[in-house]
Amino acid sequence: MSYEYLDHGADIGLEVRSDSLEGLFSEAGRSIFSLMVDVENISSDEPLELKLDEQNLEDLLYEWLSELLSLSNLNGKVYGKFPKLTIRKKDSNYSLEAVARGENIDPKKHELGTEVKAVTYQGLEINETEYGWRCRFVVDV
Repeated sequence: MSYEYLDHGADIGLEVRSDSLEGLFSEAGRSIFSLMVDVENISSDEPLELKLDEQNLEDLLYEWLSELLSLSNLNGKVYGKFPKLTIRKKDSNYSLEAVARGENIDPKKHELGTEVKAVTYQGLEINETEYGWRCRFVVDV
């Protein structure tokens, strides 16, 4: 699994890769928080349970990242681990159930990086490749 930053003017584009679809969503979550803090320094004290349903994988990824970001801003927390993340396809919809683990943002512990304001639909795509899964998306900073 990996992610890299893509040059995109005032916004930041990210490309995430993983062997599995669930790993892709987990790594995408880590990638937005890695812009804000060093995700390796996030304790996994407090669990947050999320359940989402969308019509396609792109919308599910957008809602997943937007919900994580919104809850982070609302609760003053950062998330760095996603020990449970399941994606299922039922009929023509996709569902996601996940547990995100994180802690309160603490400037004494976390070196603050770039504030991520929002996830955008610009350039958002998910593909299954011969090497696994890949997604691209842009965040507003």
